[in-house]
Amino acid sequence: MVQDNDPVANGFVASLARPGGNITGLATLAPELSGKRLELLKEIVPRLSRVAVFGTSTSPDTALSLREVELAAGVLKVKLQYLDILSPKDIETAFRAAGKGRAEAILMMVAGGVVSSQRTQIADLAVKSRLPVIYPGEHLWKPGGLCPTA
Repeated sequence: MVQDNDPVANGFVASLARPGGNITGLATLAPELSGKRLELLKEIVPRLSRVAVFGTSTSPDTALSLREVELAAGVLKVKLQYLDILSPKDIETAFRAAGKGRAEAILMMVAGGVVSSQRTQIADLAVKSRLPVIYPGEHLWKPGGLCPTA
């Protein structure tokens, strides 16, 4: 069973640089970019020491992305607080938990289907909580937020 959209990890090709064989398609660098997003948060908030990571544990990409974030957090000396968001009703609870955990920023890695209809609510909660939020894609940041890929 294919666990993610990485053709190398799934054994379809030897490498992206030289795939060989007769395979065509698309691979994203989403997991690798998650660590970079944490680095960007650290640049924006230089004294950053605690980050709440909002993710969806049922999404196969979350585990890969979280590994990259953990590696970056070790280098940057940032403590992570993982908060699972499985449905839109979990969003407000996650923001409250981030505040209680003394998070200084939020790294959004939630599956698009879970949060895309809640973009305005997320932006409002971020402003209310006074927490910068970095998102993986343009569709989420337009109401207010940071998106390095746009």
